[in-house]
Amino acid sequence: MIKVVGLGVQNGDLSLRGAEAIEGADVVVVKTALTNTYKYFIEKNIKHETLDFLYEKSEDFDDLDSSIVEYLKAICNKNVAYCVNGNGADDRSVIKLSQICDVQIIAGVSRELSVISSHPSTSVVKVSAYDIAGDKAFGYDKSYPLAVVDIDNAFIASEVKEILSRVVGEECKIIFINGEKQIEICVYELDRQSNFDYTTGVLVEPFSLTDKQEYNFVDLMRIMYKLRSKNGCEWDKAQTHESIRKNLIEEAYELVEAIDNEDIDNIIEEAGDVILQGVFHAVIGEDEGEFNSNEVITHLCNKLVTRHTHIFGNVIANNADEALKAWEAAKAVEKSQQSIADKINGVAKALPCLQKAAKYQKYLAKAGMDFENISQIKDKIFEEINEVLGASNSNLEMECGDLLFAVVNLLRFLGVDGEVALNKACAKFAGRVVIVEQMCEKKGVALGDLTAAEQDNLWQEAKKNENR
Repeated sequence: MIKVVGLGVQNGDLSLRGAEAIEGADVVVVKTALTNTYKYFIEKNIKHETLDFLYEKSEDFDDLDSSIVEYLKAICNKNVAYCVNGNGADDRSVIKLSQICDVQIIAGVSRELSVISSHPSTSVVKVSAYDIAGDKAFGYDKSYPLAVVDIDNAFIASEVKEILSRVVGEECKIIFINGEKQIEICVYELDRQSNFDYTTGVLVEPFSLTDKQEYNFVDLMRIMYKLRSKNGCEWDKAQTHESIRKNLIEEAYELVEAIDNEDIDNIIEEAGDVILQGVFHAVIGEDEGEFNSNEVITHLCNKLVTRHTHIFGNVIANNADEALKAWEAAKAVEKSQQSIADKINGVAKALPCLQKAAKYQKYLAKAGMDFENISQIKDKIFEEINEVLGASNSNLEMECGDLLFAVVNLLRFLGVDGEVALNKACAKFAGRVVIVEQMCEKKGVALGDLTAAEQDNLWQEAKKNENR
């Protein structure tokens, strides 16, 4: 068995149990002599060996930890005391070692304990700087203090600064700890400090729900729970799946409009509104005992994993088209869609009709049933126009639908999204109407009082103004 002894952070942190384990060991191995805790072995004249020679041979920390594990595995049949800084359980080499050897940990003073000493708390979120470096998705529950440890050099400090700038803001005050030194700095000052070593860490104090500069998904859920609680908002409490179902369509179109306008600020706002609708339904489902937000997120993550077989499986996709085919193939398996009819019946009934028609046609085209060229589609459109013009009142609606369906085929062939195209046409039309009425106002006449020729002249002039 290997007894892992946590040496703590400063000389003097070693526990009595830890000292007894070191004294009773046949072999004492100290991970590194380059710390304050190493003084104990010199002062007590304890026979030991250090692993600093492995540091010099290793390419990175992963390589170092693997080398340490191999070294200790060779002597694990002896009574070994392996001494590491911190509490012992959070050392990377110990984590690897425990997977292959029988390990007993005699805990010492933890690094996060030294970090949160300025802000005592029953709970703390502790992370290693090396675990979060480069993690664009890192976030945490800001209702609890955050202790970031292992900030042992300026480079990793810069990485932590970038993450904290995004999560809490670069002006946020944090506590910088190095040994026994504790000072308050702003996040942007983190990598400007003069000393970094194994004792260095930072503490971000907790925020109240209304004081946060940046929120995350946990905060959003907390707000929604509060709004739907007994003492929450009466309107939010009164909503059901049915009462807010149309809101999602409205918010989705507002997001599309923001994207079309290349309005970044509005994209941020409208994307948030779309997310809100999903969260709202999740909280309603939880209140009704139907499902909860974790089920929604789990289902989504499972779908992303199982349908990206070219990322999480053995399917190869070298471009976007191949990636889409892989997705659709995985979806067909998941939905048990064995035929074209299965896929068509799987299209959402509430989808806007132009999009629905394009999806129907796409599925049929992939099965090999499609027009050969645009000329054939043009002939089909003229055929449908003649049928509309010759239709009886009872068949007129159906024939008009056939005409629109044929036009969607042309748009699909040209690679144009019918919804987007028609939306832009409507916007252009509305803009021209505004220009025409402004010209009428300047002339002191009403649009309805003009002749058809005069109206057409104004319309053509509006088109010129629009182009300019």
